[in-house]
Amino acid sequence: MLIDVYDFDGTIYDGDSTVDFVRFCLRRHPSLLTGVPGLTGAALRLAAGKSSLTAFKSTLFGLMARRVSLQDEAERFWQDAGTRANLGEWFEHTPRDLPIVIASASPEFELTHAAALLGVEVLIGTRCDAITGQLLGANCKGEEKLRRIGERLGEFEIRAMYTDDAKADGPLLACAREGYLLSHGVVTPYLKA
Repeated sequence: MLIDVYDFDGTIYDGDSTVDFVRFCLRRHPSLLTGVPGLTGAALRLAAGKSSLTAFKSTLFGLMARRVSLQDEAERFWQDAGTRANLGEWFEHTPRDLPIVIASASPEFELTHAAALLGVEVLIGTRCDAITGQLLGANCKGEEKLRRIGERLGEFEIRAMYTDDAKADGPLLACAREGYLLSHGVVTPYLKA
């Protein structure tokens, strides 16, 4: 199957949607601030190399899930006009002659509504139990994106890969016939070395 693959944060979405989602939830639910001490410890372990990003995200979403419905908040987040304004207009003008896959490190529960807004049927993101906030498997980045796309679609070939981060998405760019780098909605061809 021939597909086009798009990273989400910094690519389709101008910014980091997970950071913006957490800020959105904090504004709506200031009680989430009671989880800051536990989150600070997890952040320090991550910065010291004693923990993984997967563990940090499990801590973050686990703390949030104890106080709010992650699915409900994600739906509200994507209903917000300010959030939707960060969806790149350029995306609407890209070719739609092949199946489109969004492959992101952001949690799937957070991006489900965004994918629906964009008319994208295949979403590959970090698996996270929206009830408990615990990650279910590895953070969806780099080689993990390739593995998960294959798990979902079977054999595939990438015609075009769009990303804002050539290093993080290097494995996908290496497999793609064409690569494109984005910066605030400006698309430039990626030249393979």
